[in-house]
Amino acid sequence: MEDAPVRAQLARISRDKGTFQEESEKLATAFNQAHGGSTAVGAFLIFSLSCSSGRLFALLKFEDEKVLSYDYDVSRGRTGKPKPTFGEIERTFVQNRNALQKAALIKLHRGGDQICVVDRQNPQRPAAYFEQFLLVRRQRTEEELTKTIVDVTRNIAQKYKDTLPPDTMKNLAQRLYDASQSGGSVDGENAENWLQSIFGPLPDDSPVVTDFKAKLKREGMAGESFVLQKNAIPPPRNRRVETASGVKLTFPIGLTPSVVSVNRDKGEIIIKDTITLDDFELSTSGRTRT
Repeated sequence: MEDAPVRAQLARISRDKGTFQEESEKLATAFNQAHGGSTAVGAFLIFSLSCSSGRLFALLKFEDEKVLSYDYDVSRGRTGKPKPTFGEIERTFVQNRNALQKAALIKLHRGGDQICVVDRQNPQRPAAYFEQFLLVRRQRTEEELTKTIVDVTRNIAQKYKDTLPPDTMKNLAQRLYDASQSGGSVDGENAENWLQSIFGPLPDDSPVVTDFKAKLKREGMAGESFVLQKNAIPPPRNRRVETASGVKLTFPIGLTPSVVSVNRDKGEIIIKDTITLDDFELSTSGRTRT
């Protein structure tokens, strides 16, 4: 954002409050021009905010909404009762989060500006517009976000595997991979929908959901909306099977059932292949037990 005209205008406001009116008008014009004439009619609001961490700027765009007004005609009609009348009011916006079209929260800093953006017209790629308007780049690519949410989900599954539904861990890696290849999207405001698409229904007050959101926040992904990228997760090469008796089997996923057959219902693993190794596993680390 260092070379962006918007930054220079906000910096002038920060240095001299008397320039707020002039610079805010320039910002509103620049915001409108950046849309190429396709922006919806509405109100562009600029706030200069003071908080314990320093000064912040909030740029908000609300869409106009036509609303109906009503009144009663005091003159009596044929029925002798007041007659309702309706009118239409334009250039209004309502106190509703969906009326907010775009928003940017900006903190100017010599070591690097910090920016948080929302774009309800393009919720999965909110940075698309602001990359041009503010000359900034998204901090993480969608490939990185896809990989991170898969890793976080897998860690949550391992942590709560004893309390989650029994089928949750069944083919978990395969379901995570399939989900990453779906081309779907993650809504940052409802990230639990992604989790439930993998785990199944969970109550809103579930500690699994709470912990999942907390881990996303620690990863810097709270509120991040993005499109899942197919090339973020490489296709699995091996399949792993473990039994209650401690048997662990790993084999290439491409092997046909005629070579390796796994029947979970019967608790059967059948291998028909040439044996190249049949030996004990020696461990020379740690203390020798007597």
